[in-house]
Amino acid sequence: MMKKLLLFTILVLAAVAVRAEAEEKKEVDSSDKKPTKRGLLTLGYGYGGDYDNGYLLGQGGYGLEGGITLGTGLGHYGYGIDLGHSTAIEKTITLVKGVPVPYPVEKHIPYPVIKNIAVPVKVPVPQPYPVEKHVPYPVKVPVKVPVPVPQPYPVEKIVHVPVHVPVDKPYPVKVLVPQPYPVEKHIPVPVKVPVPQPYPVEKPVPFPVKVPVHVPQPYPVYKNVPVPVKVPVDRPYPVHVPQPYPVEVIKHIHVPVDRPVPYEVKVPVDRPYAVHVEKPYPVPVKVPVPAPYPVEKPVAYPVEKPYPVPVKVLVDRPVPVPIEKHIPYPVEKPYAVPVKVPIPYPVVHTPVVHDAPIAHNYHGGYYDYHH
Repeated sequence: MMKKLLLFTILVLAAVAVRAEAEEKKEVDSSDKKPTKRGLLTLGYGYGGDYDNGYLLGQGGYGLEGGITLGTGLGHYGYGIDLGHSTAIEKTITLVKGVPVPYPVEKHIPYPVIKNIAVPVKVPVPQPYPVEKHVPYPVKVPVKVPVPVPQPYPVEKIVHVPVHVPVDKPYPVKVLVPQPYPVEKHIPVPVKVPVPQPYPVEKPVPFPVKVPVHVPQPYPVYKNVPVPVKVPVDRPYPVHVPQPYPVEVIKHIHVPVDRPVPYEVKVPVDRPYAVHVEKPYPVPVKVPVPAPYPVEKPVAYPVEKPYPVPVKVLVDRPVPVPIEKHIPYPVEKPYAVPVKVPIPYPVVHTPVVHDAPIAHNYHGGYYDYHH
């Protein structure tokens, strides 16, 4: 902004100086008709400093007629440097004014920026809160599939046949139990543990331990001393100001593109003709049906059969059971005694052995023989 204002001020002052110089030239020409060697102050396109240039708009462009004077002031006021030899300058004053060229200006437009600010929100959670767990389970979806059935189709009849499966049946097993059997009973016995009186109590007591640390004498001490470092900065430094520049605009050239367009094509057909299509048709089939006859079908039915089941009877302790024990006692039994009888004919003596009955006594644990 300051640069634009400064350029505008320089242009105004230059215009005033040109006008004053033109008036002075007119007065000098009227009094003395000698040509002057000063150049004409003109401005270019409105850029740069104060240049006193003489331009002549001739045939086909700009022509440099006069000398070039570079000055730091306005017009012929100030210090100047004479470059080259000056030539004769015509009495024509040509003012070339700069034509402002439009150039894009970026304007900063503030716009609101929405910023999300997180706000803590308390959500009530029941205690204990339910936890839903997704448990996949298989779902059977019936799918109807056409099944071809031949005509006539065979009929399968299921006949149940009884199959005998051997089953192990429980049977009683005698377990020998000693009479009376021992019963072990756990009796706690107090055991005395000797404890010294008074007994020692160990308590850890921390105490300082000095560890020698080797330190060189004298030891070096490092101190950070800041040192100023001068960084050369060119001030002021030239800043490049971008000027309006030509921008190449790409113009798209329309190129015709051939696109296929579908259209109806008529195919000549002589006439519709019959096509033989095979279609299934029902055929009567005679099936011999036998006369009804009785069919005996075995029907299985459950039969209850008792079988022994071992039942455990809990007995807290052995119970005395009276057992009848038979005591053997002598029994008088008649036995045969040989008696000699006189026989008139000769007698042949043959030994006769009689079988003695045996008395069995299982309670006593022995066998008795009685004759």
